[in-house]
Amino acid sequence: MLTTALLLTTLATTAATPSAPSEATSTPVEQPPKKERGVDAIVLPLVSYNSDLGFTYGGVAGAYLYAPGHSPYQHGIALQAMFTSRGQQSHYLRYDGPQLIGPMRLELRLDYRRELRSPFYGPGNVSAQDFQGDENQERFNYIKGSPGAFVRLRGRPWGDTHPFQSYVGYSWKYTEVEPFESSVLEDLKPVGIEGGPTGQLMAGVMWDTRDNESDPVRGGVEELSLRVSGSATWSRYQYAGVTLSERRYWRLGPRFILAQRLTLDALFGEVPFFEWVNTGGVSTSEGIGGMSSVRGIERNRFAGNIKAFSNTELRVRAFDFNLFKAPVVVGGVAFVDLGRVWHPDVTDGPWWMWHPGVGGGLRVARRAAVVRFDYAISPETGRQRMYLNFGHMF
Repeated sequence: MLTTALLLTTLATTAATPSAPSEATSTPVEQPPKKERGVDAIVLPLVSYNSDLGFTYGGVAGAYLYAPGHSPYQHGIALQAMFTSRGQQSHYLRYDGPQLIGPMRLELRLDYRRELRSPFYGPGNVSAQDFQGDENQERFNYIKGSPGAFVRLRGRPWGDTHPFQSYVGYSWKYTEVEPFESSVLEDLKPVGIEGGPTGQLMAGVMWDTRDNESDPVRGGVEELSLRVSGSATWSRYQYAGVTLSERRYWRLGPRFILAQRLTLDALFGEVPFFEWVNTGGVSTSEGIGGMSSVRGIERNRFAGNIKAFSNTELRVRAFDFNLFKAPVVVGGVAFVDLGRVWHPDVTDGPWWMWHPGVGGGLRVARRAAVVRFDYAISPETGRQRMYLNFGHMF
């Protein structure tokens, strides 16, 4: 996990040009004044531990460039090179330009992932009953490589302050699949075992009333997303998906925020097995299981054509202080996650069989930069997991 020194390195970002001194907020949960000019830059060595990936090393760099009339920033750039002790590589270059083309927001990403142990437990809500918690077993893994890219345009057709947003985009990746002998994947040979390209056209609408995109304390966002993959999109597989998502935030007092997310994702058609765990939308998730869906459960432990999960967080803003003329908020979170899947032609268990994860964590936020550390446990198995990442889970 990050040491205190590394946390301070993350937060100690300097402005390229002077900005006006920030004023103290009237209550701890009020949002800080928006920065109008300058740069926040983050350079961080990735020396940490994640229960899903093992020990992580590498580096990540990012920058937010601010300018008047652009919210929450004018340009956002991130670059990562990451390796883990479980044989995973995850490298990317990301760009985010709010209001880059008039009212349109441009998002770009190039990435490459390589996993010597990519989890696969089979389809359904009660899969792999013989799994005893050893994630390194070849039986529950396969070798995976997937270079890819995506581009997306988002906009507010009725003005910057109107809550309605729409977006269109395209993503493409080439998935290489190498199953281990006697693995679950080799035994089942599901659609997608041949690997190959998957191109997706994406479209969606959002109703966003959050007071702050990076660290909200009130409002919410509802989203409907569609994705289509076929020969016309340079895909080997023909399928479609729909995602419904609700995120809501309530201020319960001067220091407490209740946050709730509900997600339902459904896939139809010739769906390759490596897509069973993915959701659509602006903020994609993996699961069921892992730091983006149900914490405390092994990454992608349950997979299927239909996924549903709920995340409830009680966030506490313990104290705040100014660092380099910008407010830093330090706090914690307690959470309860629930999730389950459904898949055709397999046993999914009774309707009430949902997989829970519970835990708590720490949060440190400076403007658009949020560092989170979570500790979670699965009440079903008693196994414990830890996660370190940038940005709130939702």
